[in-house]
Amino acid sequence: MKKKGLIITVALIFLVLAGGLILPMLGSGETETASKASESEAVTEEKLQIGILQTTSHPSLDQITEGTIQGLAENGYAEGEDVEIEFQNAQGDQNLMNTMAKSLVEGGADLVIGIGTPASQALSNATSDIPVIMGAVSDPVGSGLVDSLENPGGNITGVMNKAPVEDQLTFLKEILPETQEVGLLYSSGEDNARAEGERAQKAVEALGMNATTYKVSNTNEIQQMVATMADEVDVIYLPTDNTIASAFNTVVSEADRYDIPLIPTVDNMIAQGGLATIGISQTKLGVESGRVAAEVLDGKDPAEYPVYIVKGGDQLINIQKVDDLGITIPQDILDNSKIVEPIAEGEE
Repeated sequence: MKKKGLIITVALIFLVLAGGLILPMLGSGETETASKASESEAVTEEKLQIGILQTTSHPSLDQITEGTIQGLAENGYAEGEDVEIEFQNAQGDQNLMNTMAKSLVEGGADLVIGIGTPASQALSNATSDIPVIMGAVSDPVGSGLVDSLENPGGNITGVMNKAPVEDQLTFLKEILPETQEVGLLYSSGEDNARAEGERAQKAVEALGMNATTYKVSNTNEIQQMVATMADEVDVIYLPTDNTIASAFNTVVSEADRYDIPLIPTVDNMIAQGGLATIGISQTKLGVESGRVAAEVLDGKDPAEYPVYIVKGGDQLINIQKVDDLGITIPQDILDNSKIVEPIAEGEE
């Protein structure tokens, strides 16, 4: 009996010891399984990386950027859910723009978007492999970004911001029929502004008016240039230009000093102090840019994806500016226009 009891005791001790060894091993296996599951889940949740490079800060480009993010989300690529977006703003510094473009490309972006012509050019120079989406570029061919609008031919496609220049200047003639001298104010350093300025000159002359071009190399020259123009022109027309847009408040204050009407290309500049225009929504341009980006992420080849052109636009009139300048606009034109209230000082 004692031997039998001893055997049972030894057996129990063995079982206890064996259990002590087996349980940690089982726990280790469970931990390893959980770890592998966690790693698998992490791989599953890995998001695409999108880089956005904005040329500088001003309301027009800001709206295009916001619209681009909206367009991506509407087409299945919501920020933080489906994609991670890295945003960079060069604030008009070309050297910084090139550095930022290189950083976005080398940072592992799956696709990059340039907001404005200079940003798109910087991204184009930084990569020939990663898809580049132009967010509202005025002259993609003339800027050297694509071979043609129908067949871009490389890793770049996107949206063309083709302002209705001819319609805008016809509208100018309708509301200011006595105009003879039109001043075209834009930056000497932007390809997009140059291309639009040339279109504007032809349109002005076709309407029987005279066009004179005034170019600035930076924002510091704007105040004096507008003062010079005030003695020589009846109205100032502003092609799409990031340099001018970034200092638009200066343009407005100087033009107001001399009672010179401003006809900008961009819609939101009417509320900021422009007189009138036929404007395309900057947010819409962005939304379309986001849509094109989403389609490229879905597998479309940029080389064969035609550049999208946003057409149309609303007749916009700043009614306060009409009163300030003492202009009389026919009622039928007012009835067919969108009346814009000016932005109060200090508002954005």
